[in-house]
Amino acid sequence: MLEFVDTPKVGRQRRYCSQIEYSLLVLLIPMMLFLLGAGALATKAHTNSPQYQMLQTSTIIQQETYVIGETFKMGNLQYRINSVRTSDGEGNVVTPPREGSTFLLVDLTIENQGSTDAEVRSMIGFKLKDKDGKKQNFNREVTLAVKDAIDGTIKAGGTMTGELGYEVVKGAQTFELAIISDPLSSKTKIANVKIPMQ
Repeated sequence: MLEFVDTPKVGRQRRYCSQIEYSLLVLLIPMMLFLLGAGALATKAHTNSPQYQMLQTSTIIQQETYVIGETFKMGNLQYRINSVRTSDGEGNVVTPPREGSTFLLVDLTIENQGSTDAEVRSMIGFKLKDKDGKKQNFNREVTLAVKDAIDGTIKAGGTMTGELGYEVVKGAQTFELAIISDPLSSKTKIANVKIPMQ
């Protein structure tokens, strides 16, 4: 005959909240939701304030517009666009511009007025755009058409003169050359130079 023996149950026992814990829980959850909502409203009000918006735009980009022949300074570097010319590919160029295009060559001088050497790179420090804002690209043939490329190190107190080259559509009237003082900085300053075509 089988005999059943009553053994105690092993494992966790279910624990229920006491009245005080339950009351605290009921009060804390709505209070936390209220505080989160109030914080979101305060943040929205702060970011919509004119002072905050002015501060944000001034730290992101400062933009000035200049014309050919004007001298302007950005950081420790002083720039001057000397002249602009076009080329149909004479000189060292192997392949002339595509049909309907011409090479636009921008002659400029950069003076390092700082106490340390400065690196200048034409590919990342300069952007040419047409009147519609479309970026004009470098290509290998244009770099062969320039007299002296604007690339390299300018010693402290030194000067570099050379050309930037772009292939552009013939018949375009104006371009805008954006000079980016420090492409890696969050406080980038951009100077735009209006370039009329002759």
